[in-house]
Amino acid sequence: MTIYSHRRSRTLAGNAKENTQQLITFLLGEEWFALPINKIQKVVPLGKIYGDPQGKGISLTHYQGQELMVIDVARRIFGIETFSAHPDSDQTRFLLIINHENEQMVGLPIDSPPSIIRVAESAFLPLPAIYLTQGNIHCISSTFIQFNEQNSFFLLDVNQLL
Repeated sequence: MTIYSHRRSRTLAGNAKENTQQLITFLLGEEWFALPINKIQKVVPLGKIYGDPQGKGISLTHYQGQELMVIDVARRIFGIETFSAHPDSDQTRFLLIINHENEQMVGLPIDSPPSIIRVAESAFLPLPAIYLTQGNIHCISSTFIQFNEQNSFFLLDVNQLL
């Protein structure tokens, strides 16, 4: 008696499916960064930001009828003045809204439109320890994501950012 089996089912049975993770990616300066999608509540166009007279990178904006704290993510990551577009430019900026501890929402302004990607767990690579201690980028986890030959991303650590 012949055992009937579709070629597709035989092929799928031989390939184990690798776990993937969805990430929000965005460009700051000349580097690409990523955050796990489950850390982001919403992405909205950035409105007027105010309340940072001393230029420390902590300000406010209005979101859904309440004040929302905005943390200058570029300043936190690079430790220098922001790479943000000039406020008078026509470039649209975005605000990543993150749920922080105790359901408190915090906004992170970014200059580029964010993208969603799905990345295999094998793409998450450890950064060299010397880079973590001597590098000029802060608030990154110990993980680097090699998505393809052209794009690589630093995975941000939300707790260090906030």
